[in-house]
Amino acid sequence: MRAMWSGFRTVLAAATACAASGCVIGPATNPPWLTAAMFEEISNAEEYSDFLAARYAGMAGEPAEAANFYRRAFDRQPNDPSILERAELATLIAGDAEEAVMLATGADPQVSAQSPTAQLALVVGEIATNKHRRALARLKTTSMGAINLDAANFLTAWLIGLDDPDAGLAFLAQLPPRRLLAGEQLSMQGLIQLQAGRDDEALAAFEQAARLPLASPGYLLSLRARVLASKGDYAGARKLIEMQVEDTGATAETDYVLALITSGQPVERPKLSIRQGAAVAVYLASAGGVARSSSEIAAMRQSIAVYLDPGFAPARMMLADAFSEQDRTEDAIAALHGVPANSPWGADARIEEAWLLDKVDKPAEALAAADQAMALSRRRDILVGAADLYRVNRNDKQAAVLYDEVVAGDMTTGHQDWRVLFARASARNGLGDWKGAEADLVAALAIEPDRPEVQNFLGYGWVNRGEKVKEGMELIRKAVDARPDQGYIVDSLGWAHYAIGEYDQAVETLERAAELAPSDPEIVDHLGDAYWRKGRETEAAFEWRRALQLKPDPTREAALRTKLDKGLPPVSTTNLANAQQGRP
Repeated sequence: MRAMWSGFRTVLAAATACAASGCVIGPATNPPWLTAAMFEEISNAEEYSDFLAARYAGMAGEPAEAANFYRRAFDRQPNDPSILERAELATLIAGDAEEAVMLATGADPQVSAQSPTAQLALVVGEIATNKHRRALARLKTTSMGAINLDAANFLTAWLIGLDDPDAGLAFLAQLPPRRLLAGEQLSMQGLIQLQAGRDDEALAAFEQAARLPLASPGYLLSLRARVLASKGDYAGARKLIEMQVEDTGATAETDYVLALITSGQPVERPKLSIRQGAAVAVYLASAGGVARSSSEIAAMRQSIAVYLDPGFAPARMMLADAFSEQDRTEDAIAALHGVPANSPWGADARIEEAWLLDKVDKPAEALAAADQAMALSRRRDILVGAADLYRVNRNDKQAAVLYDEVVAGDMTTGHQDWRVLFARASARNGLGDWKGAEADLVAALAIEPDRPEVQNFLGYGWVNRGEKVKEGMELIRKAVDARPDQGYIVDSLGWAHYAIGEYDQAVETLERAAELAPSDPEIVDHLGDAYWRKGRETEAAFEWRRALQLKPDPTREAALRTKLDKGLPPVSTTNLANAQQGRP
């Protein structure tokens, strides 16, 4: 990738130099987009090519390359605050807060004073080097820009509160109301009260915050429960955890605090260093507000939080999520690597890493990471994540074993989840256990009778096997009515018509399914079969060849090659009659 950007920059430099000197490109003069007016303000072709390469890299979704080129451009034009601002933004979006701090520190103070994000980077650097009063002075006297406002305000409140808690709280109180940040602002109040030793006030603020929408409620929950336990209120802490588990299920935070409570050892009161508190402030500002809708801003902020406190796992997890949303899978994996196995979030990091590894086509490493996650925790969501990963990698046997464990655990709590039953049905069906799959699907349908996915799976299974054909067709039609734009569901209806010999309807329906999902080899294969039964053998062969080009699984590939060689065998009238009557 670096070679590509280097080549792109070289071409731009050559074109820029050519236009500036009036040279001729081939038989014609400079292309129309290289006008003289474009170069009136350009003093150096290399500077301009670096700038354009940076812009192009940013638009192409390569923030690290964009940051490199912006920094090169700033090296050549160190008096241009606009380039410094772009370089700082790109460097933070790339996730390299340390480099952003170094860039701001090395810049001329008069230039960095005109770059809001460079000022934020200087604040972060000063906090990291125990110069928090200097950082506070900078926050009070310098504009950090609109994009950095939430983080700057939370940092300001935290730093003021270190010496004067009431002043820090007053600063927070005078901030304009923000609906998407209200819960996080209350959390900051609790954090300042906690740092001041006012535990009851901190708990009250945390409780208020918990009643509001929070982008990341887990960390707040752990603080509340740990404060209660440290005061000797183990029953209150346990009740808080149990309520959370009942509401949303067990999480890393609930498991962590519950382990502390049941260890028999005194629970220490949460205490944060200046850097750690600043990291939490930036984390909270990133969890709410504008960062909720921008993965780039989330990456900027969380990279700062991780720089301030490398061991702050929730920030690493959120940074990995931001990278993943930008399709920066390798960066996301690297962020998760920073969460050690002995962290309360170790299992969460490994299971998320497993899915990311699967995304970049590393199935063996993905399954190994899933196994590591399960070795750290047998929590329900970890087991489901691992089971799903085994299932999509066609290891139905191991998937079924894990789903069995989840279902058994659900039965002890009186809880049934149609999603797990549906997933186990898929694994059982893949193992050839249709009866087991059918039982799961019937149970799932009892929980969610209008769920199209379940209706389609169960109806297709019945019709395809000549069992309960009438009921199966009814279920499939309901699924199609609910999801008329889903090719695989429309395919089920077409294949059901095919199974009972209604070839005209089968062709019509399967053609629509193939239009909706033209890249699905199973659907294309089915359409070929329907054409064959209608005597349209040339069209059938065309669809079978197309299905082969779509890289089907080995079993389907072998069947397709046989059909291309010999066609389909004649229909058994006995089997067809049985299917039409719904007899097994």
